[in-house]
Amino acid sequence: MKSTTFLTVTVLLMSAVAKYAVAADPAGNYAIWGVGRASCHQYLKSADATEDTRYKVFLMGYLTAFNTLSEDTYSATGPQPLDESLAWLSDYCGAHQMDSFDRAVQQLVDERFETRQRVPPGRERGWGRAATGAPSEGPALP
Repeated sequence: MKSTTFLTVTVLLMSAVAKYAVAADPAGNYAIWGVGRASCHQYLKSADATEDTRYKVFLMGYLTAFNTLSEDTYSATGPQPLDESLAWLSDYCGAHQMDSFDRAVQQLVDERFETRQRVPPGRERGWGRAATGAPSEGPALP
């Protein structure tokens, strides 16, 4: 189970990279893996099934990749908890049942982008890495 989750998250990260990096083809197309390929209709049908976990994992992997690859972004959805993001996706998918789940997640990110968290909470109190990104000084490794 853990290796399946790791593989799923890895694939999700790679698909999210394709959206924002120059990895898409000249027309902007890219391969979508896993449940991101499912339609919004399929997502809504499975919302109460055990399959629902796969959509959560896809969403979390996508958001993690987006946060990692987007400049000036700590959290693409801001302080919005996962359950609220899933509720937003359910509303969106109800109105756009032919869209892919991947497209719905893109719309969520686009909707929340202006209100994203740019720095981690608590940073003003000294949390997080130094803004310079320079490695910390310490003993040299052999």
